[in-house]
Amino acid sequence: MLRLRHALRLVSDVVLYSSSHRAWWMLLVAPIVALAVLAVTTAQASVPYAVYTLF
Repeated sequence: MLRLRHALRLVSDVVLYSSSHRAWWMLLVAPIVALAVLAVTTAQASVPYAVYTLF
C-alpha cells in the first residue's frame, strides 16, 4: 500500500512540475522510460534461465 501511495505521489509531482514549467514532453517521455526499465529488468531476470538451457 505504501509503494502505491509513493508511486501516485511521484506521478502527481511529475504532472505538476511539467504543467507548471510547460514541459509537456516529460509526460510523453516518462512512460517510455518506465517501459524501457521494465523491459531491461525482465530481460535480466530471464537471461540466466535461457543460458542454462543452452549449456
